[in-house]
Formats: sequence, C-alpha cells, structure tokens
Amino acid sequence: MGEQAGDERTTMPQSPEQSKQQERGNRILDVASDLLQRWGYKKTTIDDIARQAGVAKGTIYLHWKTKEDLFLALLVREKIAEGQEVEKALANEPEGATLHNLYKYSVLSALRNPLIHAIMLRNTDMLGDLINTPQMQDNFEPQMAAFNTYIAYLRDQGLIRTDIPLRIQFYMMEAIATGFLTVDEFLPPDYRLGDEVRAELAAETIHRLFEVRQPDKQERQEATAHLKHMTNLTQEFMRKELEHGASNRGH
Repeated sequence: MGEQAGDERTTMPQSPEQSKQQERGNRILDVASDLLQRWGYKKTTIDDIARQAGVAKGTIYLHWKTKEDLFLALLVREKIAEGQEVEKALANEPEGATLHNLYKYSVLSALRNPLIHAIMLRNTDMLGDLINTPQMQDNFEPQMAAFNTYIAYLRDQGLIRTDIPLRIQFYMMEAIATGFLTVDEFLPPDYRLGDEVRAELAAETIHRLFEVRQPDKQERQEATAHLKHMTNLTQEFMRKELEHGASNRGH
C-alpha cells in the first residue's frame, strides 16, 4: 500500500530508500488529488497520473495494486490530515473541544478542502463509484459511531441537551452542517458569505440549539482527550481497512 501522510504515530527511523519511496508515493497522491478535482474519478486514469507525476506506470503499481486502491489511499490521507488539523485547532481554542468548536473547524476544513467537501457530501460527480465501494462504506460506520460516543459523553456531562433522542440530535447536527456546506450553491453571488463566516455561523447555530452550559477546566480537558481518543481509533480503523481491502483485492 501507499504511505500515508500526516501520521504522527511513533515509528522507527526510515532508511534513505524508504524515505525516497514515501516521497514518491506522496508525490503520486498529490498528482492524483489534482486530477481528481479537475477531471473526476471516472475520467482520471493511471496513465494520466503517471505522466503528470513523471513516473512509469509500473512504478505506481509498486505502491498500489489498482486505481481504486490509489484513490482510496488519497481519501484516507485527506481524512487523516483533516482530523489532525481539526484536533490542532481545537487544542488552540480556550474553550477546548466544545461541540460548536468541533463543528466550526470541521465545516471550515470541508469548505477549504474540495476532497473533504466531496467526501462529506458524497459527491459522485467528483468521486464517482469510489464513494460507494465497500471500503468507503465500512469507514462511515466507525466515524458515525465515534462521533455518537463523543455526543453521548457531552450529554452525560450535562453539556448539551438531553431532551432530544441522541439519534435525532445527531441527525439535526448533520443537517445543519450539510446546509452550511451547500447553501451558497442556491444563492446569488451577492448573498454568499466567506468560508470563515459560514463556519462561525454553523458553530453559532449548533451552540444555540444544543449546548446548555460552558464546560469547566476539567471538563474541557476531558472532552478534548475523549475526542482525541475517538479520532485516533477512527483513523487507525481507516488505515487497517484500507490495507486489508487492498490485500484481499491483490489475491
């Protein structure tokens, strides 16, 4: 499988050859990202990627067995990087990992990154059938489960409303996020807002609808640690599922 960027796990020092392979793999993924956004999954070929990356077609197959594996690796890389970006932003927030801050930075990340935007909205124009592969489908479930665990924790701490069933609460939150990600498509240019304003408004909406009080210092630390743990578990699952799927398809 291709190497994943943005992995902060402790690893043994790489040999010069391993570093070279990782750099080459990331360069190929960078090219794949550019072509995916320009042409979409269906129209982008391995030949296109090899030509743009300046490598032989066979070199790409040393990293990934199929076109699907390559693009799944790209999406996993983007999701892992997004999670780390949001986590870093929350760590710098005085309020910590509050629900409204989580939505603010998640929405902002999706608005700024076309691939994350496409994943969140399941954009088949860009991602084609890739979004419906078993590997992508399998990745949605642990993400939802991890987020629901985080929401349940906030409910247990009395930080958000508990008069709404958790499943309905989750549905409402996702509807709000989806709305802020797509609303500009339905508005004239003069009525559209910048990315940061939209993210702030999404956070304000979440805050007003669901949060009932501000966390104290200990609760902020616990919420941040809880969310970090959930994020790490989800990212590890994504890596393993991707590697497992590629291994199975290679036989």
